[in-house]
Amino acid sequence: MLLALTTAGCAWRSAATPPSNDLLIVGYDREPDTLNRFTTHILEDIQTCVVEGLTTTDEQMNVVPLLATDVPTSQNGGVRLRDDGGMDVTWKLRPGGTWHDGKPFTSADVKFTVEAINGPNYNPESTDGFDRISSVDTPDALTAIVHYKEIYAPYDIQFIRGTLPKHVLDGRDIDRAQDYNRAPLGTGPYRVADWKAGEYILLERVAHYWRGDQYPKIRRLMFKFIANTNTRINQLKSGEVHVVALVPWDKYREIAGLSSLAVHKTAGNAYEHVTLNERHFPPFGDVRVRRALTHALDRELLTKTILDGLAPVAHGPIQPVSWAYTDRITQYPFDPARARVLLDEAGWKVGPNEIRQRDGRPLAFTLITQAGFAIRENMAQAIERQLRDVGVDVTVQLHDGTAISAIWFEGRFDAMLHWWQMPSDPELTTFFAADRTPPAGRNINYYQDEALTRLLYASDRTVDREERKRLLHRAQQIVADAAPEIPLYSITRLDAVPSTLQHFKGNPTNTGIFWNVHEWEIK
Repeated sequence: MLLALTTAGCAWRSAATPPSNDLLIVGYDREPDTLNRFTTHILEDIQTCVVEGLTTTDEQMNVVPLLATDVPTSQNGGVRLRDDGGMDVTWKLRPGGTWHDGKPFTSADVKFTVEAINGPNYNPESTDGFDRISSVDTPDALTAIVHYKEIYAPYDIQFIRGTLPKHVLDGRDIDRAQDYNRAPLGTGPYRVADWKAGEYILLERVAHYWRGDQYPKIRRLMFKFIANTNTRINQLKSGEVHVVALVPWDKYREIAGLSSLAVHKTAGNAYEHVTLNERHFPPFGDVRVRRALTHALDRELLTKTILDGLAPVAHGPIQPVSWAYTDRITQYPFDPARARVLLDEAGWKVGPNEIRQRDGRPLAFTLITQAGFAIRENMAQAIERQLRDVGVDVTVQLHDGTAISAIWFEGRFDAMLHWWQMPSDPELTTFFAADRTPPAGRNINYYQDEALTRLLYASDRTVDREERKRLLHRAQQIVADAAPEIPLYSITRLDAVPSTLQHFKGNPTNTGIFWNVHEWEIK
């Protein structure tokens, strides 16, 4: 191990270590808060290489089996709708599966995961979906029967994050189990070899991976923490790193012509937006204010200039790559005159310093976003200028990528510029239902609409796709009318990898590009 780490350290310092099947270096935008998939507030690219789910999502947004033998459906007998309105889902696990320590992976791990997440002694990032489960039966080591209190349409991705190892965590305080949270035990193609705080995480291949001893093809992966986008792209160009996921759009021209790189474009199931926290900044509770802010932004201009025209304007949370998408919703064209009228109607009058006031208080709020992400910093400054033109005083505040995750989870902000990377399932409940504020979900707008909440839960409680699509179309219309957030643009993924890398497939969803990392090979 000492030799391996020494070699990795030398490679990390090298100005241009070529990619190889011995070592592939990923330029990563932030250091993780934790490697526990159920606790982290950020994307799980590193964890995906270590901890596998019962299912995953492929490059076509299909849910495919991973540690399960198949995806349960009513057609194959894996899903049963009960007369009491509940649902039973039977998961069959692959035989012979083992954790990295050699212990068997069994249905007891599935049951333990559900009970830990729903229990009082663990604080996961979200309980969404799990809190709809009443119990899990384990008739044998390879069968887990999950009993839902109600029909839950996204059941097929319930365990996409994997499971917790019962034999390691049973009876322990999972929040403080640092041995696991910094080096989780998994079943995946890699294990954590080293985490050097502030610098990198090194993964090494697992011997006798269940897919076959020929996998993974690449021996070591290093995730090098480079928060600044300019630095990250410069190191990509110089060969100091070999892979950068989600290349900023303003950097595309710099790397598009390099023969050493292949840049894959993928229409993403994600959108950039401004979250408006009604609980922290009460003026956002007025729909006229929210609509005015959206009308005040020239989003077409922003995407053409800051994003070099590579990402289209978004008008809602479900993107065109999803089967549930509709464009028959209220849209807000750039109209600063209309914005001023709406703010006037809401009682916010222009004061002597050109900032609107009501009852002696200025219409002023703080917009937080990720430091070092140049496009976000530029976008935030442009938003600040355009809102100032209609009398709204915005102060931009930058936070590093790890810290900002805790801030949004705790709701300690007025407004936030960020994106949601969405799963393959178009569930909106976790983002907009009134009872899905953290930790139950991600409604960090703290938007409250009981009629919308009922509609969203109804969409979750049908497995009829056409009926669900109808309900989700109506939900998108309500969200657009209410404008609880400001949608900015739909994410076009630009993923840069070595031109010599084979079997890279990409992924539009929050599953990320590493879902098939075991197949990657340098030729």
